[in-house]
Amino acid sequence: MSLSKEAIQHIQNTSIEPEKRHIVVDERSFIIDNEGYGQEIKRQVAKGLKSHTLSALVEYIRNIDYQDEKLFLHIEDERTVALWSQFKEDGTRDLLFTSCAIVPNQNFKNFLSAEQLNIELQSKFKQNTDRDILLQVVGNIKDESVQNTSDDGVSQSVTIKQGVASVASARVPNPVTLTPYSTFQEVEQPERLFIFRMREGAKGALIDTDDNSWQLKAIQNIKEYLEWNLAEVKQPVVILG
Repeated sequence: MSLSKEAIQHIQNTSIEPEKRHIVVDERSFIIDNEGYGQEIKRQVAKGLKSHTLSALVEYIRNIDYQDEKLFLHIEDERTVALWSQFKEDGTRDLLFTSCAIVPNQNFKNFLSAEQLNIELQSKFKQNTDRDILLQVVGNIKDESVQNTSDDGVSQSVTIKQGVASVASARVPNPVTLTPYSTFQEVEQPERLFIFRMREGAKGALIDTDDNSWQLKAIQNIKEYLEWNLAEVKQPVVILG
């Protein structure tokens, strides 16, 4: 007498008692299916929130209740900070919150027209002495002055307009110290060194010296901001930067 499909299914379902379907091997949990195969039970990892400011991150930590569990703030770089839980039973962490700074795109190393460079300097850099000197040069440079530049390999002299009809020679310092917006707005923007060059066509370029010390300074500024604003938080937080 052959068994029906329903009968076979019934035998399979009842052959393993419910309380024996769940087993633990090497601290990993499995569920035994009807065919006797084990399927690992994986923990549902929390889906973290995202923001673009440090203040939102601080506010989240001030209001979170993570059962006295130690949390970790990882300053990945000058634009990214992530909040992680400690290790769970399965060896994973929860990514609770991520803040990514919004910074303007910089046209470093690209030669721009005097007008474009003027806009870049005013909109993407904080005011300082060197920025004001560059604005004076690029804002008043004569179109034909590129034929009359004096270049000693370090600094350049260009002819700029002075008044309605007169002209004057202006020496452009090199390198120049500028402060582009390059990290979170809540912290001090680090200064950086640039080489300023001009070429025919009244075009100029700011070339980053690739000195990465400004990135370390930005990370330190972020860490100090977080330490100050989380000083009275009861939730244990370790800041890694």
